[in-house]
Amino acid sequence: MMTIGDINKLPEYERAVTRASYHYYRALLHGAPVATRLRLRQSWLSEMRRRWPDACNGARA
Repeated sequence: MMTIGDINKLPEYERAVTRASYHYYRALLHGAPVATRLRLRQSWLSEMRRRWPDACNGARA
């Protein structure tokens, strides 16, 4: 798993979706409350839709 330091070294266009993914999966691994996981999942999906709008047409939260 990448660290936040690794993510910050990525090109700007990759940072937001990678950071959202990192936070979501970290919450899953550490057993975060359901509300937190859902909020982070929504943020991650939003970033994926923003980054790749054509690829995410079927991925609705």
